[in-house]
Amino acid sequence: MKLFATDLDGTLLNRDSQISQENADAIHKAQKAGMKVTIATGRVYSDVVEISRQGGIKTPIIGSNGATIHDENGERLFHQPLSRETAASVMQWLEDEQIYYEASTQMGIYAQISSHEAMLAELERVLGSEPDEDIARMIHSIKKHYNKKDYHRVTSHHEIPAEGCIYNIMAFSMNPEKLQLGRETFSSRTDVAMVVSFEHNFEMQHPDVSKGNALTILAEHLNIPMKDTVAIGDNFNDVSMLKMAGLGIAMGNAEPEIRALAKTITLTNVEHGVAHAIHSLLEGKPIAPLETIVSEGQ
Repeated sequence: MKLFATDLDGTLLNRDSQISQENADAIHKAQKAGMKVTIATGRVYSDVVEISRQGGIKTPIIGSNGATIHDENGERLFHQPLSRETAASVMQWLEDEQIYYEASTQMGIYAQISSHEAMLAELERVLGSEPDEDIARMIHSIKKHYNKKDYHRVTSHHEIPAEGCIYNIMAFSMNPEKLQLGRETFSSRTDVAMVVSFEHNFEMQHPDVSKGNALTILAEHLNIPMKDTVAIGDNFNDVSMLKMAGLGIAMGNAEPEIRALAKTITLTNVEHGVAHAIHSLLEGKPIAPLETIVSEGQ
């Protein structure tokens, strides 16, 4: 295989939202062996650059679920923003329904002040009634996220600068009814593509945008046939690249539906599943752990 595309959250990152040394070392080994490695994520490009820097790796980046592609030196190879009219209608609906959202642009992330404060309060209430380590970790991550220099708080979407290219709008809620309403509303629209990357979110992007389409574009740029590509992920926004790549790998912690459609399964993100997959590919060994092969054969 010549091109390895890895999702970020729940895949390359551990529970502390960091790239483990094991995963970083495996990526370096793959690159030295001549394999191209790219990160394919729903996160905005600038966020991924910082995470990569902290993890000690440097790769091309497919950002905003495929709406942007940058090479390893930061040159933008491709972008496909939502039309401003469509983006405005999405954000207005979310504001009317009082659902927290983040709009990803080339200038950073824009979020409505009132909705993000309400969302944090909602999380704190859930944590108070149902102590949960994952929710506590989420709150810590969100508060840290708010302090980034490219995170902008606005009173409404009308304050997002006109020159901003809106690549992705991520909505988040702990309210099941709001989640269902949002997912049903935007999955029925033809002017946006709606994907889910996390239990409590839904995301809107240009109809032609997907990680799979972006992987195809990057592979063509690198003169690599799609049959020689690998994609690895854990959630529904990874489906397109798992299906379109020559080899689709599901994380051990992936959603059941993702595990079912993948051609093979690796270890979990906590167990450095990306590193396991890379080492297995380079050594010509089966990727699926023995216990997975046995259980699926029964």
